[in-house]
Amino acid sequence: MAPRLDSLDSRTIYLVNTGFAGAREFLEELQAWFTKNMPSVKTVLVDKGGTMFADSPDLWAELKEKADGVIFGVGG
Repeated sequence: MAPRLDSLDSRTIYLVNTGFAGAREFLEELQAWFTKNMPSVKTVLVDKGGTMFADSPDLWAELKEKADGVIFGVGG
């Protein structure tokens, strides 16, 4: 795991839907919370392709390049 961020202020946080039941809805609610309560945080909601257990090299590369932090949605 990556080291914990000192602050989320002005950071980009990816919200990754793994396809587990309820994950997308949970992440949409989380995104709305960030918009309301921490407007300086940019959130990007993405769907992981394939099954939740399949490797996703293109997504991993995007996360490494563009995300300051990641929250994986595994169900809600």
